[in-house]
Amino acid sequence: MTENLKVNVLIVAVSGVAWVSAFALQERFLSLFSHAPGIDLVFIPSGVRLIAILIGGIWAVVGIGLGGLVLTGREFHTMQPGIIALVAACGGLFPYLALRASLWATGVDWGLRKLTAVRLPLICLGVALGSSVLHNVLFGLLGLEAWPSFSSNTTAMAAGDFIGTLLAVLVVFLALRILRRRSG
Repeated sequence: MTENLKVNVLIVAVSGVAWVSAFALQERFLSLFSHAPGIDLVFIPSGVRLIAILIGGIWAVVGIGLGGLVLTGREFHTMQPGIIALVAACGGLFPYLALRASLWATGVDWGLRKLTAVRLPLICLGVALGSSVLHNVLFGLLGLEAWPSFSSNTTAMAAGDFIGTLLAVLVVFLALRILRRRSG
């Protein structure tokens, strides 16, 4: 097995486990923020997902999609394999596409050069908005959510993803800061 393949498999595994774990913790400790199936008013896993995708790229998307296979049926009360596979795959793909668009719009490259304290929340907001719109279009097309609820569900999901992402990024920032102080 080549070194790159080993790293990519590790990224897939870690991303999938991180996504499922964050989702389980969300359900256990923050279920009061649930708005509708797949939509939370504060959604910490969105931040975990964004950080995983920033670090692992498309391989993290694969891991999140595979992890989503475990979560989707229960979340949406369905056993239809096609719906489960599609929603799970899009759980990683939609934020990835929204991230690519947000990086482009802010002038930040994939290596995060030109990332600033102002651009980071803008990128998080762009990912939250883009991913929420795409997810809710999918939910509507699949009949998982009612179309009349599209705007309220999209707004709730975008707000929850944005808040959750900012909280996750803040936790990572503080952890890195503490580690730097201890090592330096």
